[in-house]
Amino acid sequence: MKTGLVIGKFMPLHIGHTALIDFALEHCDELFVVVSASDDEPIAGSQRLEWIEQVYKNNSKVKSILLNYDEAVSPNTSASADGVSRLWANYLQVKLPPIDVIFASEPYGAYMCRFLNCESVIFSEPRKMVPVSATQLLNNPAVYEAFLPDVVKAYYSKQRSL
Repeated sequence: MKTGLVIGKFMPLHIGHTALIDFALEHCDELFVVVSASDDEPIAGSQRLEWIEQVYKNNSKVKSILLNYDEAVSPNTSASADGVSRLWANYLQVKLPPIDVIFASEPYGAYMCRFLNCESVIFSEPRKMVPVSATQLLNNPAVYEAFLPDVVKAYYSKQRSL
């Protein structure tokens, strides 16, 4: 049985993320989708986990996990570097079963695979599908609504009505 990993903030979850997850699902028997979250982020980790669970509620291969972390211990950075990747890999090894392959759309996957003793598959398609940054999506979800799954659109619609 091949066990895969996708890790991200998913802030917010967008169609590039779901394309990556769907790709990973085609290449493994079980997929851990880890939502990394700290207390200093504008959307609660539990909300982001709920989005993943709602989108993949009918797929038993998806094992979604909320991984709350302390930014003083595990850096909150998207930078791909050996030191940061080693810290995250050590943290994940405690929280997850052995991983066979990590799927990512950024170079950190190639760094982390060495420390997780697994294969790395870089999927570049999400960057083509979502030609806006996560920051733009977070700051102007209504403008970029076409890039959001329905469950995320509903969340922002509810936020606008409050």
